[in-house]
Amino acid sequence: MAALFTEQHKQDFSDNGICLIENVLSVKEVAQIKETVETLALHEKEKGSAHFYDKTAAAQRMWNLINKAEVFRQIIQLPVIVDAMNWIFDRDTIHQKFYLSSFQAHILYPGAQKMKLHIDTPVPEPLPDWIMKANTLWVLDEFTDNNGATEYIPGSHKWKHKPKQEDQNRVDVISATASVGSVLLTHGALWHRGGENTSGKSRSCLLGSFAASYAREIANEENYSEVFNKSNLEGASENLLAILGLEHGIRPGSKTPPPKTRD
Repeated sequence: MAALFTEQHKQDFSDNGICLIENVLSVKEVAQIKETVETLALHEKEKGSAHFYDKTAAAQRMWNLINKAEVFRQIIQLPVIVDAMNWIFDRDTIHQKFYLSSFQAHILYPGAQKMKLHIDTPVPEPLPDWIMKANTLWVLDEFTDNNGATEYIPGSHKWKHKPKQEDQNRVDVISATASVGSVLLTHGALWHRGGENTSGKSRSCLLGSFAASYAREIANEENYSEVFNKSNLEGASENLLAILGLEHGIRPGSKTPPPKTRD
C-alpha cells in the first residue's frame, strides 16, 4: 500500500517542524537507490568533481540527481510527496505552489563531524510567518543516535530567528531516528544539524528540497537560463552574468555525467 500524508503528519509538522512518513520506499527500491548513490559517489571521486563538505572529507554530496538516474525522477514526484508539498505551500493561487529547489544524495562516512545548528531558509531576520522552504530526507540507512542522524529542536521553526554561536551547545537537541525507506519532512526554518557518525559504517540518505513558487517568481520573473540567447554569452561581462544569475546553483559534480551503464 502506498504511503499517505495524513492528518497526524500535518499536526506533527505544524507543532514540531518535522514529521516522519514511514514505508515510502520498498526494500527493493532502497537497495537500487543505494547502489546508484554509491556508484555516483565513486564516479565523481574518480572524475575529480566530488563535493566533500567537511574538513575530513568524511561527508560527500552528489548534486543534480534528477539528471543522473530515472529512479530519482520517479520518486521525487510520488503522490505522497506532492500531496505533502501542496499542503505545506498551500495558498490562494491558480499557479504551481512549489518548485523543486535541489535533489541531492548525502553519504556520511565513518568519522563525519557534527554540523552547526542552522536553518534552510536563507532570508534576513525576522523570519517570515509563512513557509518558504521544506525538505524531504529519504532514509537509505537507518537513522540512529550514533550514525549522523539529523538532530533538531522541536518547535524551533516558530522562533523567527536563526541560531547564533551561543546556541550551538543547547541541550534540547534531539535525534530524528528513522527506519529505512522512510521520509522525514522538515520545515525550512527548523533549527537542525547533521549529527556525528561514530558508528564505524557509512550512512546514506537523499535530500529533496522544495521552495514556495513565489520565491522564484520574485527573483526569476523572466527565466534567463532559458530565454537568454546563449550566443550572447560570448563577451558578456562578469557583471551581466552575475545579475542574470546564469551561474547560480552550479555545485561540484552537478554537471558531471553519470557513468555509462552496460546494456
